[in-house]
Amino acid sequence: MTQARPDLRPLSSAGVARAELPVRILQIGAGNFIRAFVDLMVHRANEAGVLRHGIAVLKVTPRPEHVTPRLAEQDGLFHVVLEGAGATETTLVTAVREVVNAYADWDRCRALARGEELRFVVSNTTEAGIVFVDGDDLTASPPASFPAKMTALLHERWRHFGGDPARGLSFLPCELNEDNGSTLRAMVLRHAARASADPGFARWVAEHCRFYDTIVDRIVPGLPADEAAELRQSLGYDDRLIVRGESYGHWAIAGDPAIRDEFPLDRAGQPVEFLTDIRPYREKKVRVLNGAHTAMAAVAPLLGCRTVLEATAHPLAGAYVRQLVECEVLPTLPGDRAELSRFAAAILDRFRNPVLRHELADIALNAIAKWRTRNLPVVLDAWRAGREAPLSVFALACLLAGYAGVLSDLPVRDDDPAVLSRIRDSFPAGDPQSWPAQLFPALGWSGTLDQSQLTRLAAETAVPLRALLAGDPAQVLTGLLTPSPVSD
Repeated sequence: MTQARPDLRPLSSAGVARAELPVRILQIGAGNFIRAFVDLMVHRANEAGVLRHGIAVLKVTPRPEHVTPRLAEQDGLFHVVLEGAGATETTLVTAVREVVNAYADWDRCRALARGEELRFVVSNTTEAGIVFVDGDDLTASPPASFPAKMTALLHERWRHFGGDPARGLSFLPCELNEDNGSTLRAMVLRHAARASADPGFARWVAEHCRFYDTIVDRIVPGLPADEAAELRQSLGYDDRLIVRGESYGHWAIAGDPAIRDEFPLDRAGQPVEFLTDIRPYREKKVRVLNGAHTAMAAVAPLLGCRTVLEATAHPLAGAYVRQLVECEVLPTLPGDRAELSRFAAAILDRFRNPVLRHELADIALNAIAKWRTRNLPVVLDAWRAGREAPLSVFALACLLAGYAGVLSDLPVRDDDPAVLSRIRDSFPAGDPQSWPAQLFPALGWSGTLDQSQLTRLAAETAVPLRALLAGDPAQVLTGLLTPSPVSD
């Protein structure tokens, strides 16, 4: 248990007045982003009288972490501090009503799935979470993967309510996978078809559960310990889960138009947009903002940078990110080039927010999966247009060397220990020239790339990888950059 400071009030429901709320949202994950984005929006919609939705948070990974235990200690309460345009806004979020560890109490998760009032599932398991694990046991307590867990809980709900069409759930995944809702739906249906002897279950999921494709946007960095201590003092509560992010936010949701009336966050003034086609916006946002973040987190630590702000201000790291976006990312995007340049400039300006200490180590979590989702499409589109994307490939080379443990300055964290072990165990003692060609299929990339693409990516990655291992990263990067950005 976390010990509260004697001069601060403990943050719990005993000291905070809040209305009763039925659990209508099942939330998968409790990281900084989803709490400062989804939870805050739901709280504000509750306060505005637009919604009356409580949230139950599920911890669905087996690895130890401190957030969900502390969230349970604080009865789901935490503060969100948004910074922007010289203004600060602090909110005590009261929407979370229960916290459950799926690995400690799967029966409680199943009971929540049977909830009379339950309507929605929101998630943020990172790009590594939406993955199909062949042979995942739906009868386990719990199943291993996120899609299998959702299939098992939906089966529990279908069985409990006798296949009632009105009891289907709506899924709003916040992961940055392309077509995240559609992809999750396909994986759940695949599990359902394999695991259930009754075809009625798969039909119920297909016809009465809705999976929305979404894209989310808000920069939510971690909060340094010294700044957190100052904030706790100013708030008067011993809140160990304060989240700080930028004021800017945007949530685009595409799918069945019924979601407009079922989840009308926009009527409470929240930055939610309902679209018929999310793909153009998703491609632009993920490639520019998230792709730049992933590449920056792979390269800038090798130059001594620890935060996004330091990276943007660093002569070499800043030039790298600008040229990556201008010369490799923007030419792959459809639309007016001047508008795209303005969009990119606004995002790079958000990176310079001086009050947000966005640690590159936090961005680097699950970096291999993120590069595959965010940066690989840029490389493939460049190839199709007869160009190369050496700056994007350089980021991959840095990540592989970091995961292999040969670039100690690069922070490495991954939810999937198998990814780390495959990379580290296969790294050659000598020349790594042929290593990527052997590694990429072992990582499962054969499902994304055809053989010619795998061969080309392996060959192009091996060149900067050898240079990194033989010389100074700054010198290698300097050789890749042009004297000044050039437009395509």
